Amino acid sequence: MASANISWRLFIGCFLQSEALLAAYEDVFQTCAPLCRAKWVEPQNLHFTLFFLGDVPQSRVPGMLQHLAPLFHVYRSPLLVTGIGVFPHWHAPRVLFFRLENPDQQLQVVYKQFREVLSSLKLAPEEQHPFVPHLTLARLKALPSPALFRERLSPYANKLFAQFESFQPVLVRSTLTRDGPVYSVLSAESPG
Repeated sequence: MASANISWRLFIGCFLQSEALLAAYEDVFQTCAPLCRAKWVEPQNLHFTLFFLGDVPQSRVPGMLQHLAPLFHVYRSPLLVTGIGVFPHWHAPRVLFFRLENPDQQLQVVYKQFREVLSSLKLAPEEQHPFVPHLTLARLKALPSPALFRERLSPYANKLFAQFESFQPVLVRSTLTRDGPVYSVLSAESPG
């Protein structure tokens, strides 16, 4: 009975991997690392998040997967990893990321479909900000010179780093460890 109280830290996201993306990550890392103290995302963990669900009781996961299964498949829709940005703003950046563009807007449609199902399950987080797809690169902890940081990154402002012909949302369990999060994919592609 004790397992009924166990919660898993979950999110719905899409992992992206390619040689071009890894080369871009390494390039930006080499440029930025000497200018800041940061926690960098492991290259194999590069992803964008559709929904961060937080702690969800393990007992709810099978039912959630059943309701979401029709949405967990490959979407043939172009994604462009283009340019670099920060949250909240360049004067005091806290998060460094690659921008994502989806010219046919399929990603926004998929986001709304997930939101509808999650809302019906009472799992959708309250919408506080518009959905801005991005690949987090680093969480910035200390930045001696934001002006120099911005100057060094300005050549990347609108650079096309990588292109993908499709994306696949997955449900991910995130286990926090001293060495960073460990991700386990809980969903598989639905048939058809």
